[in-house]
Amino acid sequence: METDGGKKKTRAIALLSGGLDSTLTIKMLLDQGIDVIALNFTSVFCTCTPKTASCHIATSVARELGVELKTLVKGLDYLKIVENPRHGRGRGMNPCIDCRIYMLRRSAEVMRETGAAFVATGEVLGQRPMSQHLAAIKLIEKESGLAGLIVRPLSAALLAPSKPELDGLVDRSRLLAIQGRTRRVQLEMARTMGVETFSCAAGGCLLTDPAIGRRVADMFHHCPGYDMPEVRLLTVGRHYRLRPALKAIVSRADAEGQRMEALAGPRLRMELADMPGPTLVACGDVTDDDLPALARLLAHHQKKLADDGFTVKIVRDAATTRLAAAGRLAPAEIESWRI
Repeated sequence: METDGGKKKTRAIALLSGGLDSTLTIKMLLDQGIDVIALNFTSVFCTCTPKTASCHIATSVARELGVELKTLVKGLDYLKIVENPRHGRGRGMNPCIDCRIYMLRRSAEVMRETGAAFVATGEVLGQRPMSQHLAAIKLIEKESGLAGLIVRPLSAALLAPSKPELDGLVDRSRLLAIQGRTRRVQLEMARTMGVETFSCAAGGCLLTDPAIGRRVADMFHHCPGYDMPEVRLLTVGRHYRLRPALKAIVSRADAEGQRMEALAGPRLRMELADMPGPTLVACGDVTDDDLPALARLLAHHQKKLADDGFTVKIVRDAATTRLAAAGRLAPAEIESWRI
């Protein structure tokens, strides 16, 4: 890509979550005349993005800034890292250091494919306790294969100069020395730079959530052959492990039931036959002997159901059957199953 004067522009790859820090990073690079390709990583465990498409916030930010956006999905290859992280986890199932290495390795691939000179991130020194202290930053940079090729415009003045800075591709004098968790400086920058589109700081990763973490750990333990639909089901409903080879998920609302139905695929699905109510999806090996317990578990979540009996509709292997059942499960038994 060339400027009006015929001089070839420097190209950079920038990670774009759609948040304030990554948005400002791209704006700072653009203000230095650098051509930017933005990368947005999507995951089942993102709390601030759709689960089946690219991030709408990142898309809006890229459009406002006028940069190309590439969306990369963190799929089963990423789940294997979550399952066996080399550098440990945070308080939940979040492998923050390994996750960062994963994203930067994939960014390095795009950098080479597009002829970019370096990768830029919105990292702020000391902002995230596990992955953004100095030792972690150095480790991640080394293991990503990008040693010396990562520019962090918001905190660069606090770090050793990167190769692009030393080579004059990036004007280090225009980079900042922000550190810590407050975003006061970044918010003022957004105001003065005219940056209006970015997500709030409340977004994050569901792997830090204790309930989701328990479900993920349960899946790794009991379902070594998991697939992406099963992974997506981790984020919806109430989860119960009836026995090692059988888990049931019960929806909490109509919209959630519809989503579970879409994700169920060939898995057994159960609903109340004669009235609206929750949806149950069974994961694993379901025998006919399991059906009464599954029906009563489903009935437990429909408070208006009569105690003298009810009928459920079962969808399995593209066939629909009905089952009459009666009685309710003891609360203690249900709690013993809850994941």
